[in-house]
Amino acid sequence: MSAAWPALFLVALFLIFSHSAHAALMLNEVPSHSLGREVGVLIEEGQPLSLSEARLRQSEGKFTPGNRPALGFGIGSRPVWLHLAVSNPSDRPQIFRLAVGTTWIDKLDVYLVQGDQIRARLQTGDANPNPKGIVPALGYALPLTFPPGLSDIYLRAETLDPLLLPIQLTPDGEVTDSERWLQYCYGVMYGFLTALLAYNLMLYIGLRKLSYLFYALYLASFIATNLAYTGHGFAWWWPEHPQFQRYVIFVAMVLFSCSGLLFAVRFLALADHAPRALRFVKVFVMTGVSLLGLSLLFDNQHAAAVVAFAFVTIFTFTMVTLGAITLQSGRSSGGYFLAAAMCGVIGVATTTLAVLGIIPYNLITYHSVEFGLLAEATLLALALAYQFRDQVKARRKAEYLARHDPLSGLLNRRAFYELVEPSWSIAVRSGRPLSVIMLDIDHFKRVNDQYGHDIGDQVLIEISQLMVQKSRTGDLISRWGGEEFLLVLPETDLQQAYTLAERIRVEIEARTLITRHGRIRISASLGVAERQRQATLDELIAEADIQLYEAKRSGRNKVRPVFELEIVQAAADQAPV
Repeated sequence: MSAAWPALFLVALFLIFSHSAHAALMLNEVPSHSLGREVGVLIEEGQPLSLSEARLRQSEGKFTPGNRPALGFGIGSRPVWLHLAVSNPSDRPQIFRLAVGTTWIDKLDVYLVQGDQIRARLQTGDANPNPKGIVPALGYALPLTFPPGLSDIYLRAETLDPLLLPIQLTPDGEVTDSERWLQYCYGVMYGFLTALLAYNLMLYIGLRKLSYLFYALYLASFIATNLAYTGHGFAWWWPEHPQFQRYVIFVAMVLFSCSGLLFAVRFLALADHAPRALRFVKVFVMTGVSLLGLSLLFDNQHAAAVVAFAFVTIFTFTMVTLGAITLQSGRSSGGYFLAAAMCGVIGVATTTLAVLGIIPYNLITYHSVEFGLLAEATLLALALAYQFRDQVKARRKAEYLARHDPLSGLLNRRAFYELVEPSWSIAVRSGRPLSVIMLDIDHFKRVNDQYGHDIGDQVLIEISQLMVQKSRTGDLISRWGGEEFLLVLPETDLQQAYTLAERIRVEIEARTLITRHGRIRISASLGVAERQRQATLDELIAEADIQLYEAKRSGRNKVRPVFELEIVQAAADQAPV
């Protein structure tokens, strides 16, 4: 019995040292959060350590306690060892799933040790084809069978990408709430973005506007980037090509940024108002693509990672700056774009800083890029809709101005001739009546000279509104030029036209225009003609113009029809006896 005491003392001493950094984690009390604060951490220096060498370092107290729930070590970190002591208080083995890291870790070695016996050794990572346990958006999930009593997990992680090591233990077969939430969220996100992508492609096909094509390209590149860095692509589509996986994330990040800038240049019309910003964007894109190309050419994964993360960081702030410049120039499109870019920059910056280990890693900070870019995609879609609505309004306004007099709002000559043709054709083919009224404001030049052109414009607007009020739906009114107006009356004979013209003349005479110069009285002379033997509309208009001239010559403020005597006689015949 006395000979066994030294051996028992050494075993106890080893267990004390081996578990001195942290108390053993009880499998029946495993927390649901990441276990970064429960592990010991050792960063390799020099040559790679073997498991026995790592255990020796741990027994010597060289492992330091983790300082945050999810441990981040940045880009190009040295390989890292983690140690976690675990206790199975039951009398039978228990199977747990170890979820660790991110899907872009190059090499991941996991050892389960009890005493001097290695119970399990698992090797995975995206440097291997068909890596074990890869779970998109989560990392690597590896089953471990813990025997009763104390055990130790030793984990070695190595990557030239940003080294991020969240670590979690869950009973085998149990899906955590966070995993279930992630699965639902990614399904919704990919569905939403795909629908938005298809919608903008259809808009481009229908409208042939490059803004929609570039926005669709921007959405497609974001989906590709997300599929790459979450591991969905490696798990589903290229598990046999680890060399492709080494660089696809960085290439996708740069393409995403370039497509975003391409969309910004087109949507914000930088060539029109910000040529310096446009030159910066061109130089920035060419520099970033060139540096990434050199990294790929020389197979330098660390350089590619630095270029990609720097490019994305500068890109996010460039998008905000472009939106601010556009807004400052007075363009409404800059407001929506700036709000969208702010959502994107907050999301990308938060995730980037979490991945680089600068801010704490958690479910929210790691997935902020998705939240931010979903908000950005929604706002940019609204911005495109707003821009399209503005363009439609501008086009309609241009079309309206091309067909209407800008002061009076009446048809100009070009639009008048386009719209009057059907009425003239019906009158000619069917022998239906059609009359015209030509109106001229009396002494209009004197109004302009005495009161100013602004008062003259007010007079023109007043007369235009009166003619619109007195006309029917099918009548056509045009400002014929200067102070002359033309009214075409389908299905109207000469007497009816004369009656309307007289009513208009009387109302103009009775009106008093109130101006800053006082009250102004105006009058108008009108000529009326009905289609009879005229071969063209212009001949009919010329006859009305002749009658207008006669009305003015005979004293103004009169209506002169072609057959004045007949009209007067007809009016007398209809008068009550």
